[in-house]
Amino acid sequence: MSIGWILVAVALMPLVLWLVVIAVMAARRWWRRRGDEKTRRLRLARILGRGGRGDVVVVPTTDVDLPEHTVIEVAAGAGYRLVGYERADTLLRRRVGVFVRVGGPVDAVIRGPRAARTRVDSVGSAGRVSVSR
Repeated sequence: MSIGWILVAVALMPLVLWLVVIAVMAARRWWRRRGDEKTRRLRLARILGRGGRGDVVVVPTTDVDLPEHTVIEVAAGAGYRLVGYERADTLLRRRVGVFVRVGGPVDAVIRGPRAARTRVDSVGSAGRVSVSR
């Protein structure tokens, strides 16, 4: 093998590495989007359920791959509200959905003091009474 062929191989190495990276990213995207809609809904519900202690949950949109109205419905069922999306969806950066717990301190800051009063009034009018022992 001459030095010329070694230089050609070294010159083509970045191209080969980029092709490998693109293949791995395509495989990961395919692997995340597996399953029917029911399976993806369950996956999102589990992701939101694991964030049970936090007031903010960040979910990569490629992990669930559901229409927005379905995401909002699943989040509402788990007690969260979709605030919006963060980051551009490019090959190297995934777009994420940002969820906040409904009625939590972060939600109160986002909605303002008026929403916090409305939440307290609605809980009080819902018939929940605190009993001291």
